[in-house]
Amino acid sequence: STMGFFQKNQTKTPFSVFSLEICTQKKELYLLALSAVFQYMKAFSFDLHEIEADQFKNRLDTLSELFEHEENIKKIQRQFEIDQPEITAFIEREKDYFSNRETEFKEIIKVLSSGISLVNSENQRFNSMIHEETLKLEKITQLNDIRKIKEELCEKITNVKNFIQKKQAQDAEHLETLSRKVETLKEELEESKNASLTDGLTGAFNRLAFDTQLSKLVTENKRGFSLMMIDIDNFKLINDSYGHQIGDRVLSALVQKCKQLIREGDFLARYGGEEFVIIFPGASLKDTVKKGAEICTKVSATEYAVDE
Repeated sequence: STMGFFQKNQTKTPFSVFSLEICTQKKELYLLALSAVFQYMKAFSFDLHEIEADQFKNRLDTLSELFEHEENIKKIQRQFEIDQPEITAFIEREKDYFSNRETEFKEIIKVLSSGISLVNSENQRFNSMIHEETLKLEKITQLNDIRKIKEELCEKITNVKNFIQKKQAQDAEHLETLSRKVETLKEELEESKNASLTDGLTGAFNRLAFDTQLSKLVTENKRGFSLMMIDIDNFKLINDSYGHQIGDRVLSALVQKCKQLIREGDFLARYGGEEFVIIFPGASLKDTVKKGAEICTKVSATEYAVDE
C-alpha cells in the first residue's frame, strides 16, 4: 500500500541520524558564538597594565582555543573553573579603575566650581562695599564745611583704595589657585589620553592609536609611508612552556629592541597578541624591507636571561 511504502522509506533514514546532524550544527553554532563572545570581551577591555589587561586577554585566547580544539570535556571544565574567578576579578578591577578615575575628575570639577562660586561671592561683597561707600560720598556732598568735606573725602578714598587692593590680592590668589587646578586637570586628561592610546604591557601604541594614525596618514598622503607587520614565531610554545608572565616579558623585550632599531618619528604599535606593526613615514619599500631584515637579524641574535 501507499502507507506501507511511506513507512518503509522512513526506516531508511533513522531519527538518530537527523538528531546527530542537528547536534553537530548546534555545536558549531555554539562554538562560533562562544568565539565571538571571547573576541567581544577582549575588544571591550582596555589596554591597562595596572589591572593586568594583557593577562586577561591571554587567558581568553587560551580558553577560546581550548573550547575549539580540545575534545576532553573534563579538561575544558577544569580550565574554565580555574579561569572563571580570574575573569570575574578582572571585570571588577576594570569597573573599580574607571569608577576611581570618574571620582577623581568629579573632585577636580567640584574644586573648580567651588573656586568660581567663591570668586563670584567675593565680587558681590566687593560691589556691596563699593555701593555703601558711594552712598557715603553722596552724603558728604551735603556738608557745608569745606574742611569737613575734605577730611571725609580723604577717609572714604582711602577706604575704597584699601577695598580695591584687598580685592586685587584676593583675585590674584584665587586665580593662581584655579590656574594650578586647571593645570592639574590638563595633565591628568593628557595622561588619560596617552593611557588610552598606549599598550599597558609593552609601552608601544595600541590598536586604537594605530587605526587613528593609519587613517590620518592615508587621508593626508603627503610623503607616503611604508608599513611592516611583525609577529613572534612559536609564541604559543613560549607561553605553554614558561607561562604567560615570561611571554609578557618577551613581548616587552621585542618592543624595546625594535625601538632601538627604528627612527624617532617611526610609529610602533601592538596590533594584537604577539603581532606588532611599524609605520615608516616617507620610507621606500626597499628601505623598509632592508629594515625588516635588520630587525629579524638583531632580534634573533639577542639572548635574554630569565630570572627564576
